[in-house]
Amino acid sequence: MIKQHYTGSSRRAMNLIWNAAGDYQWESPFLAFHPNGDSDDYLNMVIGLSAKWLDRDRITDFFVRLGEGPTLDEISALLWLGIENCVYGKELPVRPVISRMRRERAEEFFRVNGMLSEQQMSFMSIRVYDQELLRWSQVLGRRVLSAGPGARKLAKELEFSPAWDTDEVLRKMHQLLAETFHRTLPDRPQAAVRGSGGLLRILAGNLSRGLERRTDLLVLRKGSGSGDKKNSVHITHSFSRTGAAQAATADQSYIEETFGPCMYTDAEMRILERSLCTGNDSLCRLWFTKTRQETQPASKEAKKLWLDQEAQRKRNEEYYRTHLFRIKESIRNLSAQTDTIFQSYLRYDPGRAKAGKLDGARVWRGRILSDMKLFLADAQPQESSLCVDLLLDASQSRMNSQEMIASQALVISASFEECHIPVRVTAFRSLRGYTILQRLKEYGERDCQGLFGYYAGGWNRDALCLKAMEYIMAEERSKGMFQTRILLVLTDASPNDSTQMPPKEGGHFPREYEGDEPVRDARGAVNALTAGGVHTGALFYGATSHLEQVHQIYGQQYVRVKTLSQLPDAVSELLRRILAQAQR
Repeated sequence: MIKQHYTGSSRRAMNLIWNAAGDYQWESPFLAFHPNGDSDDYLNMVIGLSAKWLDRDRITDFFVRLGEGPTLDEISALLWLGIENCVYGKELPVRPVISRMRRERAEEFFRVNGMLSEQQMSFMSIRVYDQELLRWSQVLGRRVLSAGPGARKLAKELEFSPAWDTDEVLRKMHQLLAETFHRTLPDRPQAAVRGSGGLLRILAGNLSRGLERRTDLLVLRKGSGSGDKKNSVHITHSFSRTGAAQAATADQSYIEETFGPCMYTDAEMRILERSLCTGNDSLCRLWFTKTRQETQPASKEAKKLWLDQEAQRKRNEEYYRTHLFRIKESIRNLSAQTDTIFQSYLRYDPGRAKAGKLDGARVWRGRILSDMKLFLADAQPQESSLCVDLLLDASQSRMNSQEMIASQALVISASFEECHIPVRVTAFRSLRGYTILQRLKEYGERDCQGLFGYYAGGWNRDALCLKAMEYIMAEERSKGMFQTRILLVLTDASPNDSTQMPPKEGGHFPREYEGDEPVRDARGAVNALTAGGVHTGALFYGATSHLEQVHQIYGQQYVRVKTLSQLPDAVSELLRRILAQAQR
């Protein structure tokens, strides 16, 4: 689906557009992606062909003036289907291979949508889905029996003729806008600015959009939990007009009913939010909870979610029972490896002493600074003040992997506890402006049953969550708790949230929390953790397309995990890297 893009990312998409347009200097205002972030190769080629065969400036101006919003994005997607038919017919005589590419795109449509659950289908625009179904069925020579006469009439209207020039294409788009969608194009100049990445950035909507708010409902999938399927998870925004005070009260009530009461007082939360909800996170709130709701909430929305959570808990437990032998084997394997690693590390106290093992990197301090604490002192492992925090991404992108992630967290926690290393497990997600950190296990708890309460849904604002963890750990350290800390983040390295970032200095419109800037924010949060003495690394469990992002955020301190059986070796390798870095 064509969308207006704001990040300047995805070199592959731009190369496809440039190649089709025959112009590597053109800065396209549009890029096409699948819901999982992969480039939609065929539709990116269509964007390039529109610049080759039509007047690119006039087409761009049309969509700029059309604006953005749920309904307008739907209209935009439909009109691009019309442009696709036009430029395909123009290009076919000079590039016959485009026929095969079009058929592959049609087959991909049916393959991808065949993987979607009922809940995921509910996120889609039915009107756009019907038109794509008719278009790609026609390409493959299939009959569609479910489409009504209105959908079939619109499909005929969207068969823009290859013989049309720009004037005729624009005339048809204006006609459809007025007669079919009952809208007219605003009469205002082209509203566009150039961003730091060089791509044309389209200003979003009109000023009244500031009165709208985004209402996220947490939707959980029902499935096997065996892992992500390509393009199978997508979360979108819905909008409603509500008074700000009324919306804030309703949102907080929903969060509390859904996740339980906040574990900090109102005064403590004000301090936390003043300290952490700054910069790009200044429009956000925080919620810390560790209480599982034992009784059904009163409201309909929260009650439905409570039942879904209970169903997911049972699926997590069933997955554990089904794979019990493999899980116990993984715990034994990881325990043995980590015991050796920790014993070696914990033999020496991170503090400095005048006797013990010579720290060669500090020898110069004796002569230059008269610092005689050049040694690492011998210490008993049980005397060491070390703990591990495990942070689980619980956003909607994890929906198809919930059972596996719950079991992975259990393997890691049980293995470390076997080595007498206290572990705390926290799941995080963002919803209705709140970044929620939910404690599933506390330090020293040998019983890991709470991890079966892991479930996925919502968004993920990684940077704010990491900042919150840093703040809490610093507070605990100041009270004498666990001076040596390791933070392991199980992540897909794809921060994305419905709560926008504030406008840039001198700007007028909020910015979407997606693309490169949230990745840079997360990298800054990891740097702050490391600078504060928290040894941080990532267990990357996500799409290949996000490998560059995990590298940007965590540097070399990450390993990729694909299966449960691979977990012990992956965690051990990550620990070695983290502790080797800590001893430098």
